Amino acid sequence: MHLKYDITGIVESYPGVHIGVLYGEELDNVTPFPGLYRLQKEAITETQAQIGDQPATRHPHIASWREIYRSFGTKPSDYRPSAEALVRRTIKTGKLPVINTAVDLYNVVSVKHIIPMGGFDTDKVEGDIYLRVSDGGETFTPLGASKQEETYSGEVVYADDARILTRRWNFRDADETKITSETRNLVMFIDASPEIKLENVESALDELLHLLEDACGGKYAKAIASSHEPIISLR
Repeated sequence: MHLKYDITGIVESYPGVHIGVLYGEELDNVTPFPGLYRLQKEAITETQAQIGDQPATRHPHIASWREIYRSFGTKPSDYRPSAEALVRRTIKTGKLPVINTAVDLYNVVSVKHIIPMGGFDTDKVEGDIYLRVSDGGETFTPLGASKQEETYSGEVVYADDARILTRRWNFRDADETKITSETRNLVMFIDASPEIKLENVESALDELLHLLEDACGGKYAKAIASSHEPIISLR
């Protein structure tokens, strides 16, 4: 298979972003991973140490994403960037959600590094994947819902050639392309605002790759998209 990812639609407005991309094939996402609970507890401990006694919104990674949300017309107190929502939930409950191995592992990496992440089943994606600005009025079915929504003009979205894959950059993924236990081929994205250093993205990307290799097997390719390389092609 082949994956093309294009962020030319947003680099003029957000020239400092870096998007880590991990493309995986032939995964076993059914077999439980015995090391998951330990990884989750370690990630929670590390995140709590980074946040400390301050509100999560004061962490520079979260604060920078809230500013990006405001820049394209989304109120972050109503629609939280995915890393913020996950960190707040984790600190409140002391737990990470258990969904399926691949998703559980990217949640571990997301909360540990405090970086928004998401992913799609590439067998359900049509054509190429884009990070772009919506003209508005594009239909979207949120994860876990049956009722469709519509994008608004100026909203940053992930999309393929047929549909919207994620609204508000990384707020919520589409139900049609979600990663499930039956997923064999997938792509995952690590969304780094300009406040998040490139080495943080590289570290998170490498950690995610190694975790998935250990837990799910499969074959992987990785890259980082930026204003310097806005179109990447992975096989």
